[in-house]
Amino acid sequence: MILPPRGPLRVYATLTFFDSLVPGIMLAGGVLFFTKVVGLDAVQVGTGLSAATLAGLAAALPAGRLGDRLGHRRLLIGLSLLRALVLGGYQLVGSLPVFLVIACLSGLAESGVGPVRQAYLATITTPENRVGTLAFNRVVRNIGATLSTPALGLALAVDSPSAFRALIGAGAVSVLVVALIATRLPETRGPVPGAGPCAPKPATVRGRAGVLRDRPYVALSLLNGLLIMHMELLEIGMPLWVTGHTGAPAWTTSVLLFTNVLVAIGLQIRVGRGVTDVGSAARALRKGGYCLLAASALFAASGLLGPAWSVVVLLGAVVLLTFTELLQSAGSWGLSYELADPARPGEYQGIWSLGTQLVRACGPLAVTLALSSLAHVGWALIGTLYLAASTLPHLLTRRTPTPAAQPAADLRRAPTCADTPSRTADGTAPLDAVGERAGIGL
Repeated sequence: MILPPRGPLRVYATLTFFDSLVPGIMLAGGVLFFTKVVGLDAVQVGTGLSAATLAGLAAALPAGRLGDRLGHRRLLIGLSLLRALVLGGYQLVGSLPVFLVIACLSGLAESGVGPVRQAYLATITTPENRVGTLAFNRVVRNIGATLSTPALGLALAVDSPSAFRALIGAGAVSVLVVALIATRLPETRGPVPGAGPCAPKPATVRGRAGVLRDRPYVALSLLNGLLIMHMELLEIGMPLWVTGHTGAPAWTTSVLLFTNVLVAIGLQIRVGRGVTDVGSAARALRKGGYCLLAASALFAASGLLGPAWSVVVLLGAVVLLTFTELLQSAGSWGLSYELADPARPGEYQGIWSLGTQLVRACGPLAVTLALSSLAHVGWALIGTLYLAASTLPHLLTRRTPTPAAQPAADLRRAPTCADTPSRTADGTAPLDAVGERAGIGL
């Protein structure tokens, strides 16, 4: 894995690393903090987290629009500071009402920062290198999340209020570092060094409906949200299945999650190389559907085998599920950027993020019900429905013109960038020329 060249892409990757430390810390650490330190019960914590999710649904699209108007870098800094304040504010929680208020603020900030960050990336990359850059940052995010887990383990080993307070404090400091790093990113109201010839300028959003009038794009965002279901299968479905329906040893879940991380880190960039336009993005999603169908069959079979063979089959299922993850993420990046209006990246990334959040809010319940009540049939149903959903983006993109009114198939040429000279008048390559476009040494 080669680092990006000096400039915006390397700064952005550094930002991604520090930002990735927070989910690893908060995934279980936050829940334990609220129950062990604050004294809330499980129902109260669940209520607060649900309220945060609902608040987040209301923030994605407005945050994207605001970024298009004010500048994505500026809003990224502001939202990162808000996230740091909210995480620090958890230290002051002493009752359910205060917890609900801070949780909702957290949901707003966390949901808003995603599309703003993704929209900013559109301004410092070109269509040719964008998916590769996103793949690199996904690897960095996985590494950061993995490195943060020892902090959680240490807090669990100490098992004291001060340890959990320190854990939450570390998360707040990490987000504060993100805000400081973001100040080193260039403004992108026009092309910047390393941004490439396609850096869009801030848009004046036309009408209140905006991206909501782009019905094919909205439909694709909802479909993509459905295809994110592989995360619920990994994080919720797989542990429940292993412990409740197979004879595999108790340590198997940890091995399977570690296998997922290794495969994702090792192959994300390679898989991302195959997505170069709308057509290849749609094909990646369809291939991911085939992988998940095969993974579902292996998961179901693992419940019929003895302990040793069950572990072997489960490893194969998780590898296939990880390939689904890699293909889905690469395909999603390709569609979400290539079919978006380049003058309104924040608004379009906001609606794309909203589709994901809607499905992820319902996904845990759907997966739990399917596997607990239908067992082996549930895996067959999940795999079949996922495969069917993964074929629909190909059908939609064949009929959907891009915002520039050009056919999706013509995006291979990327005419807005292809006509940009690769040399300046003195014969030297500009900073945003194709020579540096890869940004990650692909």
